[in-house]
Amino acid sequence: MKFTQKYFWLIILLSTVIGFVWQAPGLILKNYLTPILMVMMTLSVLKIDLKELKNIKTDWWRYLIILINIFFVSSLLIYFVKDFFIKEIFLGLLIVTAVPCGISIVFFSVLFGGQPTKSLLTTTIAHLLAPILTPAIVWFFARQVIDVSFLAMFILIIKLIIIPIILAQIIRYFKWDNYIQKYVTSSNTLLLTLLNWGTVAPVAGIISANYNSLIKSIILVILIAVLQIIFGIIFGRNKEEDITWMIASFYRNTGLAAVITLTTFGTLATLGVMSYMIVTNVALAPLQWWAMRTKSATL
Repeated sequence: MKFTQKYFWLIILLSTVIGFVWQAPGLILKNYLTPILMVMMTLSVLKIDLKELKNIKTDWWRYLIILINIFFVSSLLIYFVKDFFIKEIFLGLLIVTAVPCGISIVFFSVLFGGQPTKSLLTTTIAHLLAPILTPAIVWFFARQVIDVSFLAMFILIIKLIIIPIILAQIIRYFKWDNYIQKYVTSSNTLLLTLLNWGTVAPVAGIISANYNSLIKSIILVILIAVLQIIFGIIFGRNKEEDITWMIASFYRNTGLAAVITLTTFGTLATLGVMSYMIVTNVALAPLQWWAMRTKSATL
């Protein structure tokens, strides 16, 4: 197992810590989050073959339920508790629960013993729907609380999702992906480290002033995680499906959410995204340990 794959959770956790303790480089990186994420997304979606979308026809209703769960259930829960948070943090939490599941769920499905094909189909469809659904959900739930521009979010998500998907398909067409794939894991780990650093650093200075809000956000995200894990176990038909749906339902494209909030709504809104990132990054360690322990037990 490659070093970056074996210690992925530790690298990502350290990148978050570095953002808190060494802020100056992160504040510079903040200005380059959009191109960093675009490159990262392009590399991440190289595995996506849009022709594979035809394979959803046998289990189409399951994918429909999963997508409804991904985009609407957690967002609805955030809306119901909006009065417990200041409007900017509520907006950050809403955005991070309204973005699609991360491309990384394919990698996690491989690592944790899920079904990577189903993960790939789920995240592909979710990202294709995101330019419409994400700004629509945020606008619908937040327009009475804070000014939200559907068009601005739509254009930004097109830039961060659709353009990388098109670039990846061009790379696949010329078969350059056969060479690039060897470096995707290491490159994306580095890019994700830079993305986390550039996301955390601008927020680090305001955490002390909003410590209680951050704690409340983390507790809420843990609750969401538990509910999504229960959903995955109930909805899955076997252990592999349980793992696949759990990961797809909970792990979000926090990089996308962070870039949207920092670019469009400012650092305070990113505090809501930060709580999701913290819980996600911390959860990687026990999940990876559990997955590796389970694999060892079956050998």
